[in-house]
Amino acid sequence: MKVKFNNKAFFVIMIIVLNACSTQRTSTIVGCDYNKSKNITDYFVIPYGYVSLPGKWEKLNYNSVSRQQFFKNQDSIIVAVSFGRYNKYEFNMDGSLLGYDFIEAFYEWDSKYFVDSFGLKRNVIESDTANNFMIYRIYDQIEKGKLDTYFLIKEKNGNIFNFSISKTDKWSENRKVNFLKELLESAK
Repeated sequence: MKVKFNNKAFFVIMIIVLNACSTQRTSTIVGCDYNKSKNITDYFVIPYGYVSLPGKWEKLNYNSVSRQQFFKNQDSIIVAVSFGRYNKYEFNMDGSLLGYDFIEAFYEWDSKYFVDSFGLKRNVIESDTANNFMIYRIYDQIEKGKLDTYFLIKEKNGNIFNFSISKTDKWSENRKVNFLKELLESAK
């Protein structure tokens, strides 16, 4: 018995099989550019977000797990920027948390990891329930300077903006908080 091969049927079946095997990932366009005339470094991850960092920042490594892009300026200040969707975090895969409920859950999830895993301290510096953002700090009280990071987390229309400043003695706490707020003001 000879089996006749039908190219059209095979093609349709392959499309169905490949489509079923593919994940539902969103394609992104990522870019970074220093604008000398404005003295800002623009970073974007389309369709999730955009931010302008004041001054010239060098793009460093990217952490694919946390989706953080790290930058360093001429004073060796390290900042990280992350954009994503609210339903892509392990504590919110069902998308049930949005707005400030998401912000509170994110803070608990993120800071609990540092507290439980490394014995670090945490504190909320500022929270804004109307605008869905929080600034908090994770630090080591015993070994001063071992870890001291300030975070800003914001939810807007399901998009999550996460900015942080790593340990530095060059900026005061007030300067770090104001810098994070500057980033927030420029973020879209």
